[in-house]
Amino acid sequence: MMLNRRLFLTGSASAAALAALAACSSSGSGGSGSATGGASAAGLAASDLNERARDELAQGGTLTVPIDAFVGNFNVMHLDGNTVANASIQSFCGVVNWIYADDASFEARTEFCEDYSEEIADDKTVVTMHLNPAAVWASGDPITVADYQACWKACNGTDEAFTAVVASTSGWEHIESIEQGADEYEMVTTFDAVYPDWSSVLGGGIVPASRAADVETFSAWTDASDTAGWTGPYVVTAADQGKQTITLEPNPSWWGDAPLLDSVVLKVVDASARGQAFANKEIDVVDDIADASTYQQCEQRADGEIRQARGLDWRHFTINGSTGLLADQKLRQAIVKGIDRDTIAEADLQGLPVAASELRLGNHLFMPSQTGYQDNSTPLALDKEKAASELDALGWTLPDGKEYREKDGRTLSLKYLRLPSATTSATQGKVLQASMKEIGVEIVMDDTNSDDFFPERIYKGNFEIASFSWTGTPYPMAWIGMIYGKDSASNFAQVWSDELEALIDQVAVEADPDKRIELGNEADAAIWDLAAVIPLYVRADYTAVPRTLANYGSFGLSSVRPEDIGYAE
Repeated sequence: MMLNRRLFLTGSASAAALAALAACSSSGSGGSGSATGGASAAGLAASDLNERARDELAQGGTLTVPIDAFVGNFNVMHLDGNTVANASIQSFCGVVNWIYADDASFEARTEFCEDYSEEIADDKTVVTMHLNPAAVWASGDPITVADYQACWKACNGTDEAFTAVVASTSGWEHIESIEQGADEYEMVTTFDAVYPDWSSVLGGGIVPASRAADVETFSAWTDASDTAGWTGPYVVTAADQGKQTITLEPNPSWWGDAPLLDSVVLKVVDASARGQAFANKEIDVVDDIADASTYQQCEQRADGEIRQARGLDWRHFTINGSTGLLADQKLRQAIVKGIDRDTIAEADLQGLPVAASELRLGNHLFMPSQTGYQDNSTPLALDKEKAASELDALGWTLPDGKEYREKDGRTLSLKYLRLPSATTSATQGKVLQASMKEIGVEIVMDDTNSDDFFPERIYKGNFEIASFSWTGTPYPMAWIGMIYGKDSASNFAQVWSDELEALIDQVAVEADPDKRIELGNEADAAIWDLAAVIPLYVRADYTAVPRTLANYGSFGLSSVRPEDIGYAE
C-alpha cells in the first residue's frame, strides 16, 4: 500500500496521475522485457509516457485503473484524504497549477494559472499569480484568491483543531499573507522568509473556501455525490461502494481542451490480483508492479506492454514510538541494526529486471537519482552482533534455552502489521521475523485488511511495526516536517527531536542550494538517529498499459495534462 506526500496533491508530479496512479514505465520505445534481473537502474529513462500530440489520438475510450481501497474522504488536504487513490482523483478533477518536466522544472498550467512571477523583497519570497478567470468549481463558483486564503488559514498551524486533521502544515506555516491584488484573480503570496520551495505549496490541491470554513465541514467530504468541490477536465459522476468503483467523466463546465477519454474508472482490486486482471483486460493499468509474478502475468496481455523508468516509490518500515517498548529510542536503534534490509529487497524484487542491489536506499528525502543523495544509514547498518550487545546493555537478555530475550519477566515481543494478501507486506514480515529471531526478538504477525490498514490502524496509531510506501517528490526538502515533524498528523511514527525540528526550519528557508542540500542531509541523519522510519529500497517503476495508450505510463518527476491522455487511432 502507498501513501503520497502532500506535495503531490498540490499539483506537482501528480498532475497527470503520478501521486496516485504512480509513475512506472520503460524506455521511450515502451518495449516489454523479461523479468531477468539484468537491467541497470542507471540505464532507465526518466519517464516513459508514449507521448503523442492530441491530433494523433482518438476521441473516446475508458481507462480503468486499480486502487487499494475505496476513498473515504475526498478532501485531499485532510489526513483521511491523503491517499494514493484520492490523489488519483484529484489529478483529473482538482486544481493543478503546474506542469512538470522530467527534471522537475515546471511551467504554469494556464487552465488554472495564467502566469506567475517570483521576487525577493525585504528578504522574503513574494509570488504573484494570475488565476484564470475562466476556472470554476463544479458548483459554478469561480476559483479565486479567497479559496487559497481559506485553505492557508486551515493549514498554517495556527488553529489546533484544523492542525489535528490536515495532512500537513508544511509550507503553509511559512506563508505570512495571501492577498488579493488588482482583482480576485490576482494573488500575492508573501512568505515569512526566502522560501525556495514556494511552488510546492502553491501548486494547487486546494478545496473551495466553503469547504474550509470550519473543521466539521473540512472533514465531512465523505460523499462523492457532494460534487461542488470538483474542477478540471473530469468530475466524479458515480461512486459505487458495492462494486468498489469510482467513475470520472468529462466535466461539462470544463473551459480547456476537451478530454479525450469518455471515462476513467477507479476500481478497487487487490494487489495480488492485478496482474491477472490486466492480462484478462479487466483493468488497463498496473502501475505498481512489485514482484516477478505480477510482471510475468502482465506480459501475457497481447496488446499490452510494460513501461519502465527510474523509481520514486520507496518501501519502508515505520516503527510506532509513541507507547510501549518501542518508545525507547535506544531499543529501536538496536532493533534496526538487526534488520536485514538487503535480504528484504532481494526477496521482494527477485525476478524483476533491475537487480535489488541497485535499488538500495539510504536516505529519507532524496531518491538515488536526485542531486543531493547520499547514504546516511551507516550508523544503523546491519550488525547483528552490535544489535545483540546493545540489547544486552538495555537489560534484554537471552535466558539459556530460550529463543527470545526477556527483561523483568517480559518477553521482547513485537507485532508486525501484515496484509497477508499483499506480496510485499507478507514477504517483508517473513524476513523481518527471521532476522529479528536471530537477535532474540519475537515478531508476531498482526493481520489486517486493505480497508482498515490506513484508516483504522496507521492513522490511529494502532500498530507497532508496519511497512508501506511513500513516494519521492520533486521537492525532497519541502515536506520533511510532514512525516517527521513534531505534532504533524502524518508523523505516524509519532517521534521527533529538537535537533530535527531546528533543521526542518533551517532547510525550509535556506536560499543557497548547496548549503540547503547539506542541511537536508543533516536532517536525514537526524531522522535515521530516531530509528522510526527505516527505508528499505526504492522501486524501479514498472507500469503495464495497453500499447496504444498515450501520454500515460511512467511519469517519474514529470506530469501531463490529463485531458491529453488517450488512445492512438
